Amino acid sequence: MSRSYDSIEGDIAKARDDLATTLDELADRVNPKNLATEGKEKATAVLKDPRVLAVIGGVAALVIGGIAFSAANKRKERQRIEAYLEARRG
Repeated sequence: MSRSYDSIEGDIAKARDDLATTLDELADRVNPKNLATEGKEKATAVLKDPRVLAVIGGVAALVIGGIAFSAANKRKERQRIEAYLEARRG
């Protein structure tokens, strides 16, 4: 059973339209502006999660604690060095 010229031409036209639609969708998906918007939306959603906020808070507390501990140790070390130098002069 052979197909008519019009039937084949119609199938080709439909395939062409489907391909054009697919290409438009792909171009829309890989558009840098759209990718940036999607990434921003995902990041915002993740950062609103209470578990993520808790982890960020914990990390911030550790960093601040580490800085305070380091500053206190440096201050004590400086005081020991000054006491040692004073004792040698003295």
